Formats: sequence, structure tokens, C-alpha cells
Amino acid sequence: MKKFFAMFVTMIISASAFAGNWKLVANDNIFPNSPPMKIYPVNSKETYSEILVRVSRGTVRINNPMVWLKNKGQMGVFQVQGDYRGPRDASGNFLADQVRDIRMNILNLDRNMPAQVQIYLR
Repeated sequence: MKKFFAMFVTMIISASAFAGNWKLVANDNIFPNSPPMKIYPVNSKETYSEILVRVSRGTVRINNPMVWLKNKGQMGVFQVQGDYRGPRDASGNFLADQVRDIRMNILNLDRNMPAQVQIYLR
């Protein structure tokens, strides 16, 4: 019953992200003992101003989240920083511009299973 409820909640959360015009940028499995620095290239022609980090499975620690913008350079999105146990969302705002890439340190705090993280922009 718990697994069914967790799956149902995850599906509802995913449906709400798609309903809000969020664009999936990255879907990543964070393995234990993997290098923490992650770089997700975006190179978008569209203008974005919000980021949503969704932890679907596992427990992760997010440090130093940075968004590299085309015209404004590097912007910190420190509202996203912290420890998250899935299913959980974290969102933050930055100056509206075209996004080149997203960089953050993501550390898996579970020792025996990979964590799953999705990153959305809007």
C-alpha cells in the first residue's frame, strides 16, 4: 500500500510540473561515491527565470547551485540548496535570461541505492 501511495504521489507531482509549463532539462541518476559536481548543458534560445529541482527517489544534498546565463553570467540559486529526501521539490528564481548551463554539487546520502533527480526550467 505504501509503494502504491508513493507512486501515486510521484505521478501527481509529475503531472503538476507539466501543467505549469516546466521544461525538463535533466533527468539524472546520482550514484553513491560519484563525483559531486554536475554540469547540465542547456543552451536555450528561450528565456527562463525559475528552476525546479525534483528528487524522485533517494536522499541527496545539493550545494552551490549556479545557473550560467548568456548575458548576465553566473547567478547563484541558493533557495535550492539543502538536503532532500524524495519525493520532494525545491525551486528558486533568477534573473530572466537565456540559460547556458546549470552547475551544482549533488551528493548522494544513501549508501546503497542511486538517487533520481530531475531539473526543470520555466
